[in-house]
Amino acid sequence: MKLHCHPISPYARKAMILARLKGIEVEEIIAVKDGANGYTGGDNPLGKIPALEWQPKQFLFDSPVICEYLDHLKGDPILPKKTHPRFLNLWQHALGDGLSDAVYNYRYETVRPKELHWPEIIKRHETSIVNAIDTLEQICDWLGGPWTFGNLAIVTALDYAAFRAGHLNWQSRAPKLAKWHEGFSSDPHYKDTYAYHAD
Repeated sequence: MKLHCHPISPYARKAMILARLKGIEVEEIIAVKDGANGYTGGDNPLGKIPALEWQPKQFLFDSPVICEYLDHLKGDPILPKKTHPRFLNLWQHALGDGLSDAVYNYRYETVRPKELHWPEIIKRHETSIVNAIDTLEQICDWLGGPWTFGNLAIVTALDYAAFRAGHLNWQSRAPKLAKWHEGFSSDPHYKDTYAYHAD
């Protein structure tokens, strides 16, 4: 299998971590942006990463679909089968992705030329980031560890938020969450996919 990905993308990084966690051999194709075509050269019609070639010339997307496929491919799934824990994990995964979405939208709104900035929209995305962090701080005791299907998206989103919206300093705002997140820093799957360094 081939995974079109980039470790700076929290969506792609989820799949990269999960493949390592499950011991699944995947060839990682580090995506390069190609203008209007996006990152995957037509392998995902939406031009987004990750995209997983799970059959010859057939690609799975988007990231929750890829993660659930990888999770069921080998060993016991980390996504529970029982209804309540299953949907709790799916909700947490969606919250993590929502945080990543807000950071992504904030980033691309603020890299426009200054005269094109829309302060109301920038504030909207910042508010989404802050609200997500506050919610995660409140439910920190539910997030579990080491890796769950839900917290996989949350861990990668928090790193992305620190990288692309560092001015919000989520760690100071959510000290309990920051301590929980720090517990992943020595995990080999975490370290092997970490790419958030200064531009």
